[in-house]
Amino acid sequence: MTFDSTQLATAETVEIAIVPRAKVLVLEVQDEEGVRRVPVTRSPVVVGTSRRAEIVIRDPTVSARHCEIVGADGGVHVKDLGSRNGTFVGGARLHGGWSWIGAGGIVLVGQTTIACASASEDEDDELGAPLAGVAGASAAMCRLATQVRRLASLSASVLIRGESGVGKELIARALHAEGRRRAAPFIALNASTLPRDLVETELFGHERGAFTGAVSKRLGTFFEADGGTLFLDEIADLAFDAQPKLLRALDGYEVRGVGVAGSGRRTDVRVVSATHLPLYERVQEGRFRKDLYHRLEVFLLEVPPLRERRGDILPIARALLEQMGLEYGPRDLEPSAVAELTAHAWPGNVRELNTTLMRAAVNAKAQNLRSIDAAAVHRALHRSALGPAPGLTPERARELLVAHDNNVSAAARAARVPRTTFRKLLAKAGVAVDE
Repeated sequence: MTFDSTQLATAETVEIAIVPRAKVLVLEVQDEEGVRRVPVTRSPVVVGTSRRAEIVIRDPTVSARHCEIVGADGGVHVKDLGSRNGTFVGGARLHGGWSWIGAGGIVLVGQTTIACASASEDEDDELGAPLAGVAGASAAMCRLATQVRRLASLSASVLIRGESGVGKELIARALHAEGRRRAAPFIALNASTLPRDLVETELFGHERGAFTGAVSKRLGTFFEADGGTLFLDEIADLAFDAQPKLLRALDGYEVRGVGVAGSGRRTDVRVVSATHLPLYERVQEGRFRKDLYHRLEVFLLEVPPLRERRGDILPIARALLEQMGLEYGPRDLEPSAVAELTAHAWPGNVRELNTTLMRAAVNAKAQNLRSIDAAAVHRALHRSALGPAPGLTPERARELLVAHDNNVSAAARAARVPRTTFRKLLAKAGVAVDE
């Protein structure tokens, strides 16, 4: 809607009607053929490998007429049709009759996941092809893929936000690989592991003899990544007194290493940073510079947690098992095991999934079994019931608290320690919680 100057001078109020996009229910089917979206209807549809099925599945573990799905009451009703490997909803196998699930629910048939999702009628326009090297093709990840490709050709800074373990570095690498800098270096640096007194030399390098222990010259990551991408993980933990130096480099000023004589030089680096913490809250607390925050978050990419894209769990699990194959041997997942995986909340996201599959693969190897069943997954998930979660540091306690929406009791249960112990770990991490 446009107005000329006369209209603008006389108009007191301009009301613009915003029509919300209509929501529809769709089935996100991920099988051997890839991912596709099928509208939900109020007429029953048969799912199976038969050409006569309304939803044809490419998966040898699925029966010809595996199950039936019909839209109703804001979700779908599902009924098994006597399939060989069963139909699973919420981790439970269906035994006759109908079971209802709403948006966000998962139906598992063989090695194929069918997610019931709420979507806008024109949402398909925003769904790009999955990113290379990033397993999973849910609508959420395909939307993210579209955003990545839009930003890949730019040089502006990008902040990637997401819970610990969701794969933020994979998204950073995809940004690099999809853009014009792909032939140049991709350098990753974890800001949380940088000693306070070595931040400057890590970023910008040093001359030999510049300080005790500097036995040789070093370029620094800004110069190593020249022409390419510098990925700064856990940027929220960057030492406060080092932040002005990073800001200067981002603002295009000349930078030089520790002990370098004369003038510095500019670098052509695209900086991509990542955090699992609410960075702006750190700004408000005075722990992160506001000007640096605005320089880093020119564009923002949000990586959804695994529990919000359960249809991706199976393809991610397959990719992880394939990576483990060289060490643990090839391993398959039985349908019941996949059901157990998709029913879990995964507070640790892909990192927790990887650990669980590693435990299950080791057990399968010890028993000389090729397939991993539901019992093996269950044991892997709950194996450490006798002690705290492995690697439970103050920082990990803080991550668990964030992953559980600041619910101390829930986070302590996930850590398998008493609340008092968990609170002490949080205190060491500088996190104050209400009693």
